[in-house]
Amino acid sequence: MKPHILILGAGFAGHTAALHLSYLVRNKADVTVVAPNNRFTWFPSLVWVGTGTMREKETVFALKPVYDKIGIAYVDARAKIINVGTQTVTVEDAAGTPSDIHYDYLVNATGPYLNFEGTPGLGPAAGNTTSICTVEHAVQTRERYLEVVRAAQAGRRGRIVVGVGHPAATCEGAAFEFLMNVHADLKRRRVRDLIDLTWLTNEPEFGDFGVDGVEALRGGVLVRGASLVRMLLDESNVQAIAGAGVTRVEPGRVHYERVGDEPGSVEFDLAMLLPQFRGIPMRYIDAAGTDVTDAMTLPSGFMRVDANYEPKAYEAYRADDWPALYRSPSYDNVYAVGIAFAPPHPISKGKKTGSGLAVVATPPRTGMASGIMGRTVAENIAMQVDGKTPSHHARMSEMPAACIASMGKSLWSGSAATIIMTPVVRDFERYPKYGRDVSLCDLDVGLNGAWTKRLLHSAFLWKFQPKPGWQLVPE
Repeated sequence: MKPHILILGAGFAGHTAALHLSYLVRNKADVTVVAPNNRFTWFPSLVWVGTGTMREKETVFALKPVYDKIGIAYVDARAKIINVGTQTVTVEDAAGTPSDIHYDYLVNATGPYLNFEGTPGLGPAAGNTTSICTVEHAVQTRERYLEVVRAAQAGRRGRIVVGVGHPAATCEGAAFEFLMNVHADLKRRRVRDLIDLTWLTNEPEFGDFGVDGVEALRGGVLVRGASLVRMLLDESNVQAIAGAGVTRVEPGRVHYERVGDEPGSVEFDLAMLLPQFRGIPMRYIDAAGTDVTDAMTLPSGFMRVDANYEPKAYEAYRADDWPALYRSPSYDNVYAVGIAFAPPHPISKGKKTGSGLAVVATPPRTGMASGIMGRTVAENIAMQVDGKTPSHHARMSEMPAACIASMGKSLWSGSAATIIMTPVVRDFERYPKYGRDVSLCDLDVGLNGAWTKRLLHSAFLWKFQPKPGWQLVPE
């Protein structure tokens, strides 16, 4: 009987792993993907859905036809229990009907649990704030945003707050991109002067983005991302509040504590605030039927992998603390990738407010990094299927990352900030001065970035479907 590879989740990491396994293992193993809603979402373009400049259908496609085409089984369900003893996963379909699926190799790529309830009053369910974390959320944001726009067109001033809604949130870059798109869209609609824009972030300084910022050499001069972001905020006339941990949200008002300052609040007509990410709630069971969830995961719910989770001071963190294989230290046939794996420590240094509230921008693990992890795990599982020892590494302290933050969708008058860092996690042993190879880092703003952003949208939707030549599009 052929071994069975089971992938939980079909986001960037899980779907990338599935695509590569479709040819790496071919007839040597069977592959199944479990994910809800029969839908892949290209999340980077939800910033455009949220401002009404792209239709939501342009950001999604159905998964089952893709998997049918490449010989992968698809189950429309959610994983609930991973029994690492019997090597089975209990899943539930949309009707709540459970079933068990056996695996020989397991990839946990379940993505984030959106912890809106972690901040009182936050999120669509509470009715106070919106997000762009899902297609449905982005559509709701668009409707609320257009209400503010229509009011401004009628002469009424408005207040929009954009940022993160929890002291330990991540994905500040996505929130910042939405902010810049709101600014550009309001200018396009000729109502920017009637809208007050506020950037509210838990970053210790602007441009940190949860990766301790970035530097680059341009013309022999060192340029810092913090200066670039500060310039963009000033040029866009945005009120900016950094080092802020949102503590609660009331209708029309966000309350926060701020590092080095008194608690504060800001009023809004629309607040797009991203929540804290946690691991998808699942139970782990061993061969004896004992619940081993606490041993398999951190308190955040993210799964432990081959990282160094020893508590230590921020200054003692090392590049090799980060996982190389993304494999469970207890089960060599179980992996976790993308947002599902537990980072060993923050990349940015957290701080505390006067009351002792910890405010820290937690590590992003989406986009390019998730794709690289997904491909790497696929390559390693393929080696195991062939009876070999996995040898492909993808530490975040080794891999590069590129981020293109659009500032308006237009290919003629738009712009985008391009940020490239190598590696994502600083390695001061390898690069003593900056922890990164600044010659391989870049910071730029311009129309060329807008073209690149739109090209990536089309290229990756081509890759992920997958159409002829998809493998030529890198992760």
